[in-house]
Amino acid sequence: MQTLWYILSGISDFILLILVFVWGFDFARKDRSKAHKHHYGLWTLCSMVATFVFMMLAGSGK
Repeated sequence: MQTLWYILSGISDFILLILVFVWGFDFARKDRSKAHKHHYGLWTLCSMVATFVFMMLAGSGK
């Protein structure tokens, strides 16, 4: 079961890395006339929390 938590933590960590870059590109785009509707910041924070929870469930916080 511990291995499953590590795998899920790795997947959510990879998603976190991708979302940070996507959020940055969305924030820095040249066309400011359109509103930012993708909520990448919210998904980034959710992924960060999921990574932390999975690592704690795997026993990394001992």
